[in-house]
Amino acid sequence: MFTPARVRLLFVTCIALFMAMLDNLVLGVALPSIQEDLGSTLSDLEWFMNAYTLAFAVLLIPFSVLGDSIGRKKVFLGGVVVFTLGSLLSGLSDSSLALILSRALQGVGGAAIVPLSLTLVNSAFPPEKRAAAIGLWSGISGLGLSIGPLVGGLIMEGAPWQVIFYVNIPVGIVAFVLGLKWLEESRGVRKPFDPLGVLLLTSGLFGLIFGMERGNAEGWGTPIVYGSIILGAVLLVLFYLWERSRANPFVRFDLFRSRAYAFYTFAGFWMNAGVFGAIFLLTLFLQQAQGNSPLGAGVREMAWTTMTMIAAPLAGLAISRLGNRTVLLAGLAFQAAALIWFALVIQSQGFDFPFVYILAPMMLAGTGMGLSFTPLSHGLISSVPEDAAGEASGMGNATRELGGVFGIAISGLIFQSGAAIRSPLDFADHIVPSLSVAASMMVIAFLGIALFVRSGSGARKAREFSSASQQQPIKPADSAS
Repeated sequence: MFTPARVRLLFVTCIALFMAMLDNLVLGVALPSIQEDLGSTLSDLEWFMNAYTLAFAVLLIPFSVLGDSIGRKKVFLGGVVVFTLGSLLSGLSDSSLALILSRALQGVGGAAIVPLSLTLVNSAFPPEKRAAAIGLWSGISGLGLSIGPLVGGLIMEGAPWQVIFYVNIPVGIVAFVLGLKWLEESRGVRKPFDPLGVLLLTSGLFGLIFGMERGNAEGWGTPIVYGSIILGAVLLVLFYLWERSRANPFVRFDLFRSRAYAFYTFAGFWMNAGVFGAIFLLTLFLQQAQGNSPLGAGVREMAWTTMTMIAAPLAGLAISRLGNRTVLLAGLAFQAAALIWFALVIQSQGFDFPFVYILAPMMLAGTGMGLSFTPLSHGLISSVPEDAAGEASGMGNATRELGGVFGIAISGLIFQSGAAIRSPLDFADHIVPSLSVAASMMVIAFLGIALFVRSGSGARKAREFSSASQQQPIKPADSAS
């Protein structure tokens, strides 16, 4: 199964993925220090997170299709170069605007790294071994999340916050050099370039995400917010209509006739909405309400992220025994229960309580994340034919990132509603409703999978699709285990 060539491929793709994932939580720990140094507002803090997500989500699908067309290795390594450059410029930033723009450049690179790393792994392994390989891929992703808070905390103890970006540079150089040597070029279905389709897609996603992010800062009833959201939605509708009229569309909407593919995408959106909304506020809670240092907050968050690292590879092995659907349902249930547990502890104890009170829910949430990441990725890939794997990866990741932005926006809206926050106790009072909403998002994802995805063979159902070149009507598929 793990031949030398496959091991080398996993190493290169996963260290690049690790680099991209590390920045998600390593930056979260440093947010208060960055705020103090650059004079950033709460909206700026959200943009430090969302600028990456915005560029990432907008370009995932175009880069996935581009990789299939001109070569996955080329686009993947190009993403590594851009991400590394973005990290350097982030470290050199001397204003909030400069950091936001540099984070966006990182997002451009990440949009090539993440989906194409999954596509490269998927194409290197036979169908019966892919769940285990994707589980390892997800585990490395979890490792990046796991040590992110610790690395951030250690850096913040003895070095300026800029160093959290500089640590990406040697990793990026290694990934690029080894990728040139070890990766084999591969392609999917070559599609003609569609500039109007790309413009409509990226502009529509930008409008939606920009509007949701600015909602808390500008007010949800302001023209810039609802105007951006409406414009984004209209552009995406126009994109859909344009693609439906083309003989060789940029995006295969017929994939959504598979019930499994549609609801794995649906579940990914709502899971990320709950996860990122909760993590964003819990990171601030540990420092601003409970008074922990960045290192102290990072060590505490490892109870969450380490369990993700451990559970993700185990999920890959469990899929072969229990089925994709069962493992995912368990992961979503664990996360919903953990977020409710967090809310109950904070509601009853306020802000001043020992960390041991939330140790168990943190571990439960991390286990749930690990059990969810692997079957979500595997379910998407196994629900479509081989020639659509790259596109499925891009669409799935784009939807999940859109969910993350939505979750942060909604959590921030609920958190800031009501009376002003003047004390740690006020912080605790405001975070409880946000955690409850995050838990409800997990429940929505759970119900989508439980009610609409049946147990069965995703590979068997994927064969019911027509090939990308034929574009024939397809029979709905309803399983992807």
